[in-house]
Amino acid sequence: MSTLLNKEQSHVVRAVTFGNILEWFDVYSFGYLAPIISKNFFPNHSSTESLLLSFLVFGLGFVTRPIGGIIFGRIGDHVGRKKAFILSIVTLTIPTFLMGILPVYESWGIYAPITLCLLRVAQSIPTGGEIPGTICFLFENAHKKNKRFMTSWNAVGNQIGAIVAIVETFVMENIMSSEQIYSWGWRITFITGGFIGLFGIYLRKTLHETPVFKKLERTHKIDHETVLQLLSKFKKQILVGTGFGVVDASTFYLIATYIPVIIGGFLGFSANQVLFASLMILIITTILLPLFGYLGDRLNNKLICSVSAVSIILLLYPLAEALNNKDVLSLMVIGFLFLIPISSITSLIAYQVGNLFPPQVRFTGTGISINLADGIIGGFTPAIALLLLQLTGNQASFCWYILGCAILSLITYLAAIKD
Repeated sequence: MSTLLNKEQSHVVRAVTFGNILEWFDVYSFGYLAPIISKNFFPNHSSTESLLLSFLVFGLGFVTRPIGGIIFGRIGDHVGRKKAFILSIVTLTIPTFLMGILPVYESWGIYAPITLCLLRVAQSIPTGGEIPGTICFLFENAHKKNKRFMTSWNAVGNQIGAIVAIVETFVMENIMSSEQIYSWGWRITFITGGFIGLFGIYLRKTLHETPVFKKLERTHKIDHETVLQLLSKFKKQILVGTGFGVVDASTFYLIATYIPVIIGGFLGFSANQVLFASLMILIITTILLPLFGYLGDRLNNKLICSVSAVSIILLLYPLAEALNNKDVLSLMVIGFLFLIPISSITSLIAYQVGNLFPPQVRFTGTGISINLADGIIGGFTPAIALLLLQLTGNQASFCWYILGCAILSLITYLAAIKD
């Protein structure tokens, strides 16, 4: 990495990457804990209904992300990227820790699921500032020749967080009994998240304000438009940015939550086998992300993203056939092939969205765009997939949802990516 980045850029990448662990640690942990959370907080429903409620709580945490994108975006554009970046992780860490000590339904009744929902919303607001803050720091510290490579590290920290979540879950599954995990073991994950947040706070304090924002301050070009004025002025860019991220959000949240919980059980995999498969997926994509960022600085981005979206579309039919036939070998091959286009899109989205907005409103514009895709599409993907399964009885029914997302993103790539 040092041959592609200078010393200061390398520090920014390390601090941002390892400071971002908490967000996807939380996502993957919640995904794997969904069956446990469903029984602890929604015990008066059938197992499927309880799981659906848990997925809806998971999705609820994304509804307010666009609001968080606006709040922290305004802070980032008005008083500085660094201040917004530190504030977002501080306010994300607190509700994560509180979820680890939250009483369950058996001891607190209806207040338990209500408080769980409120804490999930409280988590989501600062999370809305995480990705745009990351993008701004990486984009605004990059040089013209390495912007895609540098911004591709946007998702690497999240991947590491997911890997940490899986390793912790694997250890829990193998040293604790099911009764221990259900009664108190699940709490360890959220408390661990609190400590990861403290580590992230420390790393972000080592960052300097971005050169771009320093210049805005120096030249008195800080944006003072209202949110409504900004939305009106940049509505096209916001819609385009949201379209960029639709297929990325849907596929990654499907892999993070629905597939391990539902498809793993459908295929008869053990918990350890599901965890191992998820770990391999994460390791592969973590390696691919900076590789595609490097290629993105050298090849046409419209071509890369468009071909990737088409590849996802073409792979959906064989995926559905393999699922319906319970053909595990074919699923492994198709799953590996899926990771290539998904990773290429994820790698380049940060640059493409960051490049849509001028520096004065980059934090806010990026925050709204990314969080609309995550909030509307990504967060509710597991619940929609499970609902489609209930309505159709077909394990591959989620493929129709991914098809719609991929087509929407493909149209956006063809229409809006300039290079």
